[in-house]
Amino acid sequence: MSLVAQLFAGTHAEALARADALDAGDEPDDATSALDVALTPVDLEVLGEIAAKAVRFGSGDLEVAEVDLDHELLFRLPPFLCEVLAQLDEPEDPDAPGEVAEAWAASEEMSAEGEDLLPLVREITGLVAAAHGAGQDVYLWVEPT
Repeated sequence: MSLVAQLFAGTHAEALARADALDAGDEPDDATSALDVALTPVDLEVLGEIAAKAVRFGSGDLEVAEVDLDHELLFRLPPFLCEVLAQLDEPEDPDAPGEVAEAWAASEEMSAEGEDLLPLVREITGLVAAAHGAGQDVYLWVEPT
């Protein structure tokens, strides 16, 4: 988990403006909710797969996709993934977030077995739940490698 990235909520226009600022190395001057993370789109897709099983949410699109051709480092989380993560923020089973964090840490993609990812899971699900409740999309910007 060495990649520097930012997960944030906003509208499409806000996401493009934030990505432009981050691409230029500037600190965005908006009030958008953001979380600095060391994650890739695949990491979030794996989290979504594990979370969907834990909250028994069925299946749907979990692919974190590029927003547009001019913003290759900007990705949007699909609505189904956001619904799953929002559901995990206040699950019926209070043990679900911890179980998801353990399974996510043990996944091949994360290679973080033994690490406590519960605080990160709670931060991610909290941000996504707030965005979902406000009718906003959730985006991931990754630093160029």
